[in-house]
Amino acid sequence: MRAFHGDRGVTLAETMIAVLVALIGVFSLGSVVFQSTATTQNQGTEVTRATIYTQDKLEKLLSLNFVNCTQSASLQPADCNTTGITASGWTQGLLAGGALSPVQLACPSSGASVGYVDYLDANGIQLAGTSCAELAGIPVSYIRMWQITDLASTGGPTIKNVTVAVYSQNAIGSVGGKPIIIVTSLFSNPN
Repeated sequence: MRAFHGDRGVTLAETMIAVLVALIGVFSLGSVVFQSTATTQNQGTEVTRATIYTQDKLEKLLSLNFVNCTQSASLQPADCNTTGITASGWTQGLLAGGALSPVQLACPSSGASVGYVDYLDANGIQLAGTSCAELAGIPVSYIRMWQITDLASTGGPTIKNVTVAVYSQNAIGSVGGKPIIIVTSLFSNPN
């Protein structure tokens, strides 16, 4: 049999280089898939936790004594304060007020959020103290802010619109102050 000079095979060195290039491509793609899977799982965990913390705050607000916690803030009993901060001005109960943004990264000493924001650690435990100064330096993982609005009465019972937003410091895309969960409920005097 006659061999043609143009019919040469692939050398071992060329094969090894081709395999090396293919392995680099496969491992690169694998690391991207792994990273995206881990990110999706972590983001799902953050959303789940934020949902639980939002529901917890909403249930706490809805369990307040409607009559006691809708009177003037200075007349409200201590159990109308759900913030964990016992300083003057922080007992707002079910009074109309609060804001959902901008996110209060530090405990506010004035403004619409005083009495309508609380802070949770990485385990979801509410941080508490007698003033905002006591919370300084404590790592905060979740910030809950709420807003209460009195809806116009049509001759029936007083109705309040309660909206709770939870911000996660660990969530992807939380930069820019976007809450990851917002829940709204209507509430009226149960009596």
